[in-house]
Amino acid sequence: MYGRLRSEGKIGRLTIPNRVVMPAMGTNLSATGGGVTDDIIAFYEARAKGGVGLIITEVTRIEGGRGISDPCQLAAYRYSDIADLQRLTGAVQKYGTRIFIQLQHPGRMASPLVAGESPVAPSPVADPSTPDNVPRELTEDECAEMIGKFVFAAYVAKSAGADGVELHGAHGYLINEFLSPAMNFRTDRYGGSFENRMRFVEEILAGIKSGCGKHFPVSVRINAEESLPGGIDPEEAARIAAALERAGADAVNVSCYSLGCIEPGSYEQGWKKYMAAAVKKAVSIPVIAVSNIKDPSVAETLLEEGVCDFVGVGRGLLADPEWAAKTFSGGESVIRRCIGCLSCFAEIANLRQVRCAVNPKTGREREYLDPVRDGEGRAVAVIGGGPAGIEAALVLKERGFAPVIFDGGERLGGTLNTADRGYGKDKITKYVDSLVAQVDSAGIEVRLGREVTPKDVGGLDPCGVFLACGGEPCIPPVPGTDLDFVCTAEDVLLGRACPEGRIVVVGSGMTGLETAETLALKGCGVTMVEMLGEVGPGMYYLVVLDVMSRIGPHDPVVLTGHRLERIVPGGVELSRLSDGEKVAVQADSVVLAVGVAPRKGVTEPFKAAFPDAVVIGDARCCGRILEASQDARGRAFTFQPRAQRRGEVQHG
Repeated sequence: MYGRLRSEGKIGRLTIPNRVVMPAMGTNLSATGGGVTDDIIAFYEARAKGGVGLIITEVTRIEGGRGISDPCQLAAYRYSDIADLQRLTGAVQKYGTRIFIQLQHPGRMASPLVAGESPVAPSPVADPSTPDNVPRELTEDECAEMIGKFVFAAYVAKSAGADGVELHGAHGYLINEFLSPAMNFRTDRYGGSFENRMRFVEEILAGIKSGCGKHFPVSVRINAEESLPGGIDPEEAARIAAALERAGADAVNVSCYSLGCIEPGSYEQGWKKYMAAAVKKAVSIPVIAVSNIKDPSVAETLLEEGVCDFVGVGRGLLADPEWAAKTFSGGESVIRRCIGCLSCFAEIANLRQVRCAVNPKTGREREYLDPVRDGEGRAVAVIGGGPAGIEAALVLKERGFAPVIFDGGERLGGTLNTADRGYGKDKITKYVDSLVAQVDSAGIEVRLGREVTPKDVGGLDPCGVFLACGGEPCIPPVPGTDLDFVCTAEDVLLGRACPEGRIVVVGSGMTGLETAETLALKGCGVTMVEMLGEVGPGMYYLVVLDVMSRIGPHDPVVLTGHRLERIVPGGVELSRLSDGEKVAVQADSVVLAVGVAPRKGVTEPFKAAFPDAVVIGDARCCGRILEASQDARGRAFTFQPRAQRRGEVQHG
């Protein structure tokens, strides 16, 4: 099974053990000066141990200052970086995995907050997302100097034992800025014609091949599509790829520069394959392609169709470092599934270390390396079968306890079985399927279908109790919430309520947005009310843009900065916070989506019966899947059984 995916491949003369490539993704796990840390070694080593054929590191700076993309990223511009990177390459290669160091300069994308100085670029044109951050145009001599820095960085990488390098010529960074007619308006030898726009990267390739040897592999990452007027399209990308092959590149890695560069969960798997296919037709060197891959079957199909030669699995490997090994060993069902929530990118965007909503070990591999195995088969009751309860049970089982999950639903997953009802939420369903499979594979006992009582749990004589019973929809303390045309977002998503006509949705968090989207797509007239100053407060902006792109065409009324004062027959009364003005909105139905609160009616009786019960996830403090899974793993990892707390002697 998956014969193409598991087959060997070649990049130049280098043999890659399989066709799974981990493309470059930021982690912020390096030292502030660009040094290799034990944390970043553990991060990449886990993916190498998990069977990946080729790892391409995160963006690696080729100079300091204006060359810094992230506060904590790898570096390859000093002789001292050689020994540092050697620690990383050795940790990966001992598993048979190959490693390329990705060389990058941010160009106009450099942030003054991080770099500490003004950015540089081929032309003094700012990125649309930061219009005030206008870069300084590089002189022709500075272009040559920058080429030399890329070449030296490749020498550093090779000296450190890297199997190859990748030049980052995509995503709006410096090499891309030279390649793209939407960003390069020079009139000298590095701009204007296609040949001149290619010159910068071609001279880098020539320098690397001269300094590192003609057989030292070099991949170039390029855009096949840019959401910029006059930018690169698939036809132009094919032309660029063919020129790169003539210049000595050993592979091209196809991506894009748009919202789809890091697409939210609503995007289909494989949707970008037309980009890679256009490039593949133009070259004979291998094509690496990312295409929002979560499932091995989709990756195999891309190879079967000849879309690419290697499949880039990015966030799928954040979610499960053993993605490849499980695929090749028949364990596909227990792969932790990426849900496309973009929590990982949100963490990086906020200058924090990488985290994953569905895998709390990501970025914390060293911290969770060796759990204490002291369970001795003793029972632990876990009340609630959502992501927090399941995560805790899996950790407890790994430690040798005998966890028993109690849940009143007919299926494990908790509120995820509501969250998967919105548009494009099939990845949530697959994630729940994988959680169920992991619980089954671990041999964890599950009792579903009825609400459990402290008396039921007491019959287990557990050495510990974990309360993971989640939260329940908040009802705001305003008059009128008991009227018969008022319901919760949960009621709508589960089909318990089917409002029609004019609908006011109060709250624009993730649940509120998805509810508004569901209603708008049904043809309802939607008014969205949010007390804070923006829609989707606290959410990653790309997720908000994605959902609003589907709500927007239905002409919703968006009232930010408005507070719900009361619900009255026929509508709602609001208060505009900027001036206190009262605003009346007519409605046939009102949907409340103002968040959730811990289910104290469930937790309090258990806490009374078991004073040392461990409360986790939304039952303790409501948040996202990220916070719930992180909380659950941490508390289960450090859990001390009741008798140990009293210092009593344990008997086997």
